[in-house]
Amino acid sequence: MGLVARVIEEAGVPTVLVSTGRDLTAQVLPPRSVFVNFPMGNPFGPAGDVALQRRILLDALHLAETADRGGVIVDLPYDWGRPFASLVDAVTDAMTAG
Repeated sequence: MGLVARVIEEAGVPTVLVSTGRDLTAQVLPPRSVFVNFPMGNPFGPAGDVALQRRILLDALHLAETADRGGVIVDLPYDWGRPFASLVDAVTDAMTAG
């Protein structure tokens, strides 16, 4: 997505990525990115946690307004609240049940 963000930026549209893979984000260096230490595929947090999702969105929009250089990665302070393994186990169980 970082490469796509660069192309969109070249067209004059500011972008901010919400990343769950900090190492990959650091390698690709999109124009602006916020990092959340959440399981892959869950950049805005657990389903149904509207308050957290809103905070992450507002943080990303704030970065769009305030970033003063390209390649900025801001680490957000939010916590998933439980081990990621429980999410992986639930997905694996759901996939093998069908």
